[in-house]
Amino acid sequence: MNWKINNVANILNNIIHAVIAFNFFIILLLTIILVILRYIFNTTLLGGNEIMEYLFIYTTALGAALAIAKKEHIKITYVIDKFPFMIRKIIDVICYLLIAFINAVMIYYSFEWIGSVGNHTSPVLHIPNWIIEIIVPISCSLAVLYCLYWSVLTIIKKKEDRNSKGIT
Repeated sequence: MNWKINNVANILNNIIHAVIAFNFFIILLLTIILVILRYIFNTTLLGGNEIMEYLFIYTTALGAALAIAKKEHIKITYVIDKFPFMIRKIIDVICYLLIAFINAVMIYYSFEWIGSVGNHTSPVLHIPNWIIEIIVPISCSLAVLYCLYWSVLTIIKKKEDRNSKGIT
């Protein structure tokens, strides 16, 4: 069962990596095109800056979820590393559950936010703002899933595995 969960998590990680890489590629491409158009041809691509801004928002939101997936979120474990294995395990699970809770609250409030301002349109492209704002509940949902994933793995982790990626 554990390997199935790991396979699903790895597939999801690869998909998110691909989306982030594609977004960065488009941002790079648009930056080069906009600079060439501006400084050589004295013109611009209508909506280019707005597209780059939206891609950056998507990339950042997905990157935050991926940081949790790869256990690269911000944490300082100097003191926690001094505790016995079982106490570290409990603290790790509590931390993941707190991160999941915060993201769940953000999911809840993001739908209210999207409902109130999502029908407004973007200034240049005139697309509904909900298309951009929907990434908040998506990325927070991914963060909750990853937190639950790591909580379960931390709970079933054995003491001899403590030097592995599982428990920090």
